Amino acid sequence: MNDRPRQALDAARLEILTSALNAITEEIQLTLLRSAYSQVVKEAQDASCAIFTANGRIVAQPVVVPGHLGSMRFMLQEVLKEFAPQGMRAGDVFMLNDPYRGGSHLPDIALFRPIFWEQRLVGFAGCIIHYTDVGGMVPGSAPMTATELYQEGVVIPPVKLCAAGIDNKTLLDMLCANVRGPDIFMGDLRAQQGALRKGEQRLCDLLQRYGYDGVTRAMELLIEYAEKKARAAVAAIPSGEYEFSDYMDHDGVDLSKPVKIHVKLTIGGGKLRFDFTGSDPQVKGPLNAPLSKAWTTCFYCVRCVLPDDIPFNDGLIQVVEVYAPEGTLLNPRYPAPVNARSVTVNRIADAVMGALALALPDRVGAQCCGVPVGVSFGGIDPRTGKSFVFYESYCGGMGGSMTSDGADAVSTGTSNQMNIPAESIEIDYPIRVLRYELVPDSGGSGKHRGGLGIWREYEMLADGASVNVRGDRAAFAPRGFHGGADGSLSVFTLHEGGEERTIPSKFTGRIEGGGRLRIKTPGGGGFGAKSERAAEALERDLIDGKISADKTLADYGARASQAVRRA
Repeated sequence: MNDRPRQALDAARLEILTSALNAITEEIQLTLLRSAYSQVVKEAQDASCAIFTANGRIVAQPVVVPGHLGSMRFMLQEVLKEFAPQGMRAGDVFMLNDPYRGGSHLPDIALFRPIFWEQRLVGFAGCIIHYTDVGGMVPGSAPMTATELYQEGVVIPPVKLCAAGIDNKTLLDMLCANVRGPDIFMGDLRAQQGALRKGEQRLCDLLQRYGYDGVTRAMELLIEYAEKKARAAVAAIPSGEYEFSDYMDHDGVDLSKPVKIHVKLTIGGGKLRFDFTGSDPQVKGPLNAPLSKAWTTCFYCVRCVLPDDIPFNDGLIQVVEVYAPEGTLLNPRYPAPVNARSVTVNRIADAVMGALALALPDRVGAQCCGVPVGVSFGGIDPRTGKSFVFYESYCGGMGGSMTSDGADAVSTGTSNQMNIPAESIEIDYPIRVLRYELVPDSGGSGKHRGGLGIWREYEMLADGASVNVRGDRAAFAPRGFHGGADGSLSVFTLHEGGEERTIPSKFTGRIEGGGRLRIKTPGGGGFGAKSERAAEALERDLIDGKISADKTLADYGARASQAVRRA
């Protein structure tokens, strides 16, 4: 038992240490983004990092990809089950991606590095990124027809990647033999390792200045502070029960059956409880989401409605409870496929935000586009004769809110990724981007209009390439709130040999040279009665080409005639 007295920290010093810990995570993040090889990381920024206590509690994490919020916590807990902290050494690095051991889906690989000071474990630096390919039945490791986890790529349980600074060569050789593009894979892996070393260096700089007791006590106090602030904020929310349901088009295998997510939110006793009883059983296709993702998504939604000054760390966990029955879509049994869980995660967010909107109507806007469309191609690049794997993900329009129109063409919900520039794609891949623009008329009408979706069109320049599309909202549009109209549906088409055909929102197939894939993502729902939209806003939308004259007249009636004439 440690009888060492706890060091007192005054408010000023605690604030300094809090800012320093947050700054460390931001430097880890920047190091990772600037040294990665794949466009998924260096351009789209599909990566996150965090600092943890010695027992695996989150201390600080920048809100980069909300879908990663808290997910590394579950992964680190699995590492600690496999490797006792007393056996860890400086220079060790642990690795995993197993969705049934805290992970997300197989392309999301996390690394953790224990950090020591004066031979005592202080905490961990961790980071997670989306890899372009981790093997499996299709390039990009996102087969929409997968019916079991093994088809989606290589599964990595908690393993030691480095022991006291020495690489596990056997593990690396095995991984490189099972992925397409091992050079890109290793480049991203080295970027992760380098970023964690930077985190270790910066935390040790802090320890040098404030000592072991000062830093570790600041970690504890920061978590306690977040819990206290979160409890007070939750206590101010009206108690009660609120229920909401939403749907996905299908699971990618059974195209005729919609998939339901239902949540009951119970508020009381300073806690928010999310019960997903009533959601569909696990499905054959890859829409299943590991339980950690349901928890992480609820965590993100709660963070959206709480005051901005509450730090993101383990303290928030104390005010959130999540229950999803085993064997359901949100708590599947091994080895159900999970690679398209990002669609499910966004629909979880839509359902949870819908329930929160009933409790807090002034804090939650209409539904956003609700679908991070994932597109991957793979084949042989005719320019080099070498294999290529391309992947990118993007969303559409935000929902309108009480105060403003929704943002156009952004990464929404739990995604928050950047776009990959067309020029970058065309330099690195045998792909031509023919169209990248807003979709007119896609935002739901209302006092505040929903943001517009994205129109993206690719031309394949290689012969016989694979194509995988992970999408949704082709059957169930984003909903408008408080009298606002729904957003548009998504549209997916493949144009080959002079013919164009509509493809399902989840699709795995081939595309020949000269073939074109066209995708329109949804706009967000509208907020508030259409009769309350300002005439100036109608005129501005017409001039900007965001809404057509026909739709303006159809949705806003005679009051829009003058705006149409002026425009």
